[in-house]
Amino acid sequence: LHHLHQSDEASPPPLTDLCLTYVSQNLDRFCVKRPDGSLCFREAVLFPQELADQLLAKMASEGLLNDSTVGVFRTCEYLRLRRACVRTARISAELDAARVNADLTIPDILQGLATNKYCQESLQRLVLTGLTMSSLEEPIRHRFSSLHGLRSLSLANVDFYDSGLVDVCSLPRLESLDLSNTSVTNLSPLLGLKERLRSLTLHQLKRLEMSTSQLLGVIGQLDSLQVCLRLLFVNMIVYIFSNDWLHDCLHDCLHDCLHDCLQGRAV
Repeated sequence: LHHLHQSDEASPPPLTDLCLTYVSQNLDRFCVKRPDGSLCFREAVLFPQELADQLLAKMASEGLLNDSTVGVFRTCEYLRLRRACVRTARISAELDAARVNADLTIPDILQGLATNKYCQESLQRLVLTGLTMSSLEEPIRHRFSSLHGLRSLSLANVDFYDSGLVDVCSLPRLESLDLSNTSVTNLSPLLGLKERLRSLTLHQLKRLEMSTSQLLGVIGQLDSLQVCLRLLFVNMIVYIFSNDWLHDCLHDCLHDCLHDCLQGRAV
């Protein structure tokens, strides 16, 4: 038994591990650069989901995951990730994961980011458009509030609810927020951002349970808003630049159509 134990210790690493190491360390041989500087494989290489996860983890652990190399995972038809392990990665201040993969949920991404201290403090922009939260029965261990450096967050077209909004509104540096087409019913938690929120995008809040007056009451208290509210009226965007303009013009001229717009009805 002792001899067998020694033999196991001396055995070479698995062939899969050797192959992933070679690929991760020689991406320049297999990839070309996109116009934005990120890499993509020259040919459509189809990785099983488990191998794609292992490749990402290996690149992160060996310090090879950066703004350029992470581009290989952009083609989710061939590299379908289930777990985003970026614990030791030095990625940039921005992460756009919009509709990246039907199997990758927002809690998966939050878990990966929350275990990376650099991301917790340095990630400034996060786009999660079109992704899904976990089931309502499944507890979410990692929350948005762990991303202390986040300044911009897009949750458009996400099954996002009031409890999540309370968590988001505790972010100490958040300045821009997109809640379009979410399941939020009450926007009062936004008052937690009243001194720092500069941009707010709301469209098709079909489950909103606030009256127009209540909504205006909340928005009117967001003192730092420069572009206070973006409303999509078919092909037109209405910008509200100050609270004085908001009360003088919006309340008198757009009071009735504001609620219709948020509900996604034609104006």
